Amino acid sequence: MADPGMFGDNGPDLDPEMIEEAVRDADVIVLGFDFTPDRLLVDLRDDPRGHTPPIVEMVEPLAGADERQIWLSARRPGLRAPEQFLFFTWPHSVAYLAASPLLSRAAERIQGEQGVDVREQIADVLTDLRGRERVDLLAAVRGGEGFETLWSRHP
Repeated sequence: MADPGMFGDNGPDLDPEMIEEAVRDADVIVLGFDFTPDRLLVDLRDDPRGHTPPIVEMVEPLAGADERQIWLSARRPGLRAPEQFLFFTWPHSVAYLAASPLLSRAAERIQGEQGVDVREQIADVLTDLRGRERVDLLAAVRGGEGFETLWSRHP
């Protein structure tokens, strides 16, 4: 029997070592979700001149890494291009994301390397994501656009 601690709310748990490695090595992390087209972008690159703060926010989806690089260049001009660009779809709930080490490790890295506290931005993003997730869940229950209900009130 599998250890119940090895599974998240939507299947196999994420490897904590993989999360640590991703946050340690990535310059930019972009998370997609199944309940919103928008992405969570965490730009971990250091601005040695201190002209632009790190980015931890929901952003519109783009066609790919090249388009995202153009977007990042406009938002954080003068920074080197990201060498390690990580994109993946988050396979779990927002609650699981909040409890995972991904965002807390990113905040620790940004604080340690740039001296910037992004915990408030992370909290704001998580609040936003919880709201989006709830809207999606309600649409699923009610048979909203993109969903089909299995039960109805009337036979």
